[in-house]
Amino acid sequence: MLNLKQIIEASKGKYINGNMNKMICGYSIDSRLIKEDEFFIPIVGEKTDAHKYILTLIEKKISGFFIQSSNKEKEDIIQKSININKDICIVEIENSEKALYQIGMHNRKLHMNIPVVAVTGSVGKTSTKEMIASILETQLNVIKTYKNFNGYIGLSLMLLKLENQDVAVLEHGIDRINEMNELSLASKPDISVVTMIGTSHIGIFGSRDVIFNEKLNITNYMKDNAILILNEDDKYLKSYKNERLKINEYSINDVNNINIVENSTEFNTKIYNENVNVIIDEIGKHNIYNSLAGIKVAEKFNISKDNILKGIKNYKNFERRFQKILLKDNIQIIDDTYNASIDSMKSGIIASGNISSFRKIIVLGDMLELGNYSKELHEDVGKIFKEEKVDILYTFGKESKYIANEAKKYITNVKYFSDSDKEELIKDLIENICPNDLIYFKASNGMKFNEIIEIIKTKYL
Repeated sequence: MLNLKQIIEASKGKYINGNMNKMICGYSIDSRLIKEDEFFIPIVGEKTDAHKYILTLIEKKISGFFIQSSNKEKEDIIQKSININKDICIVEIENSEKALYQIGMHNRKLHMNIPVVAVTGSVGKTSTKEMIASILETQLNVIKTYKNFNGYIGLSLMLLKLENQDVAVLEHGIDRINEMNELSLASKPDISVVTMIGTSHIGIFGSRDVIFNEKLNITNYMKDNAILILNEDDKYLKSYKNERLKINEYSINDVNNINIVENSTEFNTKIYNENVNVIIDEIGKHNIYNSLAGIKVAEKFNISKDNILKGIKNYKNFERRFQKILLKDNIQIIDDTYNASIDSMKSGIIASGNISSFRKIIVLGDMLELGNYSKELHEDVGKIFKEEKVDILYTFGKESKYIANEAKKYITNVKYFSDSDKEELIKDLIENICPNDLIYFKASNGMKFNEIIEIIKTKYL
């Protein structure tokens, strides 16, 4: 934990009020979730300025807060806060986000004895992070990225949680140029895992080449001879060279006897050069890749073979990441709507094909942030139906019409709904779902497919 003096020094802030030796037990940027005695960091966003919540939070007995110098009501907030709680800790800073980043980086420097496993990639960051953590937790005290705390703000919050753990497994996600360089500077990874180079945020970065270069900036602040673990089956990663680091690779070629059944995936591979049978209580080829990355990391921490296998079997997906929901009449929903890219959408469609059902209904929405590549990439998704057979394909949204137009070349029952026709889509779905059907949903989070799924669930629970 940091005390107020350390926070001021790390953030280059100005002391306003409070005991300099006061230890800060936690930090929050969310006024709805902040706990008693935590320190509030008011983020100024496009839609709201969180400074407006400060006085209400003083009543909730927070320990203190940052306040930006530029805030027009700064003096009034400070005076009223002290009137409510004379001991409240207040630090004036130039920018809340930057100050948070600086204190997160400072806490990391104080805990360099805790190895950081950094996980990044265009697809599979979260599931790979969860797999690695599930394995390491069988023997070690592990801290792992909470929810989607993987960017400039989120990673900073995670670094402030470093205290007495054996290892930290931290997801590193980017959506702007140079962000990975900043994340690597703060976290200083001991081991980095890169899952693949895809098209997520390609509308921002402009090309896969740029995405590749930005992702590999994760190595910038790794020590010489640190471990970099790469997916050898990715055309960008297989050619990557770095003479400073020890590069370990994993590949589907390391696996044989793959057997994907109703609720699990089995395969053979090597752990510590010994042939083993691996069981994952999830389906999908992508989970094999997650396991291979997890095995590579686990071997670096000398996790026993039996515990590696146990950790893989214990692994569970997050909500809305290929989450199975069983409704009445044996109707199955697969909620895979947390986010979407071309690679994850194709992978999910293929994986859903391994689940037994009377009929397969696929509901796809727009993939966002693809820029000038949007039409091409949505059409590419449609081509998968040349091989993957479904009974009904629904597409919803402005860009998903390109999926529908391409899919019509291969399947007959394709229904397209524009982004203003959500109610019509829901009505048509409800009318067409039959007992023993499987309905797979996939779209970017911004398409709010979770709202559609909740209505379907209510109808068939």
